[in-house]
Amino acid sequence: MSSPVCATDGASAAALVCAHLLKGEGLGFHYEAERDPESMECPDAWCDDCHVALEEAGEWTDELFARGDFQVVCSLCYSRVRARNWSQDDAAYEDLARNSLEYLRAQQEVLMRDFRIGEHKRWDWDLERAELVFSNDGKPSVMCSFVFVGSIERESGTWLWSWANDSMVESSTNAMIELCEFGEERGFERLAGACWEGDEADGWEVSAIAAKYLGAIGVYRAPDENGFVFMVITGARWAH
Repeated sequence: MSSPVCATDGASAAALVCAHLLKGEGLGFHYEAERDPESMECPDAWCDDCHVALEEAGEWTDELFARGDFQVVCSLCYSRVRARNWSQDDAAYEDLARNSLEYLRAQQEVLMRDFRIGEHKRWDWDLERAELVFSNDGKPSVMCSFVFVGSIERESGTWLWSWANDSMVESSTNAMIELCEFGEERGFERLAGACWEGDEADGWEVSAIAAKYLGAIGVYRAPDENGFVFMVITGARWAH
């Protein structure tokens, strides 16, 4: 039997969501709290009304599942449905983003002044050691410890958190799982959602939030073949 696909985009299936979420707006967004690595990016989701019925029943039943008329969606459709129905305190999120960007600007100024990040001829990373190395003419100049935050893909115009990217090394993304949990506790969709539509400016914004959350000394944005990868720098030292 072939794998189900998204009815809208035809892309590979990512999750099941209730039909109310697909058609509605501002209906609330609930999802599986306990999820395995394969469903980290897009756990099955349902609206407020389905959630009330689930709590009353105590478990999913055939009747509840049929009433929800769950549909298969791809990750991009999933992110749009989540954004349209998610409820959050927008003012609180905007305050967090603004304060974090102010924090990052101050930190970046010191990082650039003290270590001249951006003036070196080459950069490389050691994924196992989570170390970013800036060098000149083959000689390491500055060594930085880092945590992967996430990436922006130009073609799709989407942000993907590092904890949902299976190409990232787990040891260099664990701190972002903590930030995800922070986002879930406070109801901030961009912190809790694995993937969403965004651009480079959005990447800087959430990376600033990550930097402030971790007390990092800066952020480095590295180009890749599809867009940009963002890292928070947690420490830096001269190599000599």
